[in-house]
Amino acid sequence: MSAIESVVARHASSNTVMHCLYGYFFLGIKKSRLAVIYRKDEKTIANWVQRYNDTGTYSRKNAPQTRRFQQYQKEWLIAYYQGQPLSFLDEAKEAFLRKFQQSISISHVWTIIHEYGMTWKVLERRAIQINQQDICRFVAEVDSIHWSQRNIVFLDEISFDNRGMLRKRGYSMRGEKIVFRGEFNRKPRVSLLCFIGADGLLDYYDTEGTFDRATFVRCCTLFAHSGLVAIHPGGNSVWILDGAKIHCHAEIVMYLREIGIVPIFLPAYCPFYNPIEYFFGYLKKSFQRNYAECRTEQSLILFVVRIMSKMKYLDMSKVLAHCGWLSTGRFDPCKGLQHGKVRLGDVSIDTSDLGFNEAQ
Repeated sequence: MSAIESVVARHASSNTVMHCLYGYFFLGIKKSRLAVIYRKDEKTIANWVQRYNDTGTYSRKNAPQTRRFQQYQKEWLIAYYQGQPLSFLDEAKEAFLRKFQQSISISHVWTIIHEYGMTWKVLERRAIQINQQDICRFVAEVDSIHWSQRNIVFLDEISFDNRGMLRKRGYSMRGEKIVFRGEFNRKPRVSLLCFIGADGLLDYYDTEGTFDRATFVRCCTLFAHSGLVAIHPGGNSVWILDGAKIHCHAEIVMYLREIGIVPIFLPAYCPFYNPIEYFFGYLKKSFQRNYAECRTEQSLILFVVRIMSKMKYLDMSKVLAHCGWLSTGRFDPCKGLQHGKVRLGDVSIDTSDLGFNEAQ
């Protein structure tokens, strides 16, 4: 069959039919002549004209669709995917067959869940190892003391080098790559021990490499005797720490209690209760914004000191409330738990929504 014969054998498109009807009604061309022009049978042209006279438009007959599946069957399929969202379409098909003794195609499964609003998404895996009893222990300890947003301190370490400060995305024309000549040398890693409160960054201590237990104790001692810390329930006298090994040593806990500081350890795998995680995310964004490749000081700590000086005047009160530390002096564990989206090194949260505003 030639190409012309193949095209002629097809059903005429709606555009072709409307051109034919225009020639018949407005140009007065006879049906026999139109059949020659459009290479269709004269009966076909007559059918087009009759359908237009009857309906006022042209459209092929649509066979009525018989719905094979009842509403309760569709609802069961939706409930199946709500309970088992990782199931493949063929697995849902087999489960449907076992449940209703009725076959269903994979395309029908996809159509039903797609009409409901479900889509195929990339899976985000998280380690769900949160202990409810540990959260209850933490809430009981917090409720047993007198605290407010003005006497509570959050402390933790953060470590980085110049590689984490480099910008990784940029704009270019579609289909073209961005080639950027930057720095490839790795500068010495810097670690910070930060103390933050509702008024922003209280103080920080730096060291090259990482913190060990001796360095951690020395920095905590310096901050405790810096004049910013009073005996509980005075200012900055309640310290909230995570469960890192260098934090939990018995001698460190006893020393802090002896000098009037109340240390409380966060439950495991609950960074969303710790406002300093949000602070670190904002800090890393500030590093990326201000770091100039090949032009920033050779000593990375000088650049860090310049950026940290800007962080001392940040209003963190809304961040504390976002994590459950309410201004009324009550801790609400449900507020932090309902977010659960804090990611170290990749905090994709708009700072305006969390109150990272400079304190007046």
